[in-house]
Amino acid sequence: MLTKISPSPTDEIFRKHVKELIDTAKKEILVIAGELGSYKFPDLKWAMRRALQRGIKIRIYATNPTQAVINGLVDRGCEIYVGEKIKDHYLIVDAKSWVHSKPHPPILGVREGEAHINEPQKAQKLVAQFNQLVLQAKAKKTAQWNQDPLWTALQNPPDWGVETDSSRLEEEFL
Repeated sequence: MLTKISPSPTDEIFRKHVKELIDTAKKEILVIAGELGSYKFPDLKWAMRRALQRGIKIRIYATNPTQAVINGLVDRGCEIYVGEKIKDHYLIVDAKSWVHSKPHPPILGVREGEAHINEPQKAQKLVAQFNQLVLQAKAKKTAQWNQDPLWTALQNPPDWGVETDSSRLEEEFL
């Protein structure tokens, strides 16, 4: 069954379809995305958390996620692979249903797409596409904290050549 998804001011129609599909997952959710901006919406973040609590395996291929998003998802049990930019973005559930997000600028209110429910033949092709993206030499599985700039700075603080000893702070104001 195909449902067209029209743009809405805060992408709420798109998010509703994605949330409903996530909530139907029984085994696995695959995501092919860009920067994973949808994860910043509480309704989708909570849907992903509920799926993980139900024991659903979540694997994500993304092209430009922030380290904060990677850390949050990996901490909750998702597998994330980072690779080259792709045109179309998908959420595939149980290799039978999916939501397609058509290419759009990274602004709110212009996203449109399609929801395909119980169409396993096309879903199998998308699963194969996901697996191919993950197997590419340039896609790498990410880990928590290893690239977080704040974590790196705390582990090995840079030397800026500026004295930061605060024990003589009162002398500066006399």
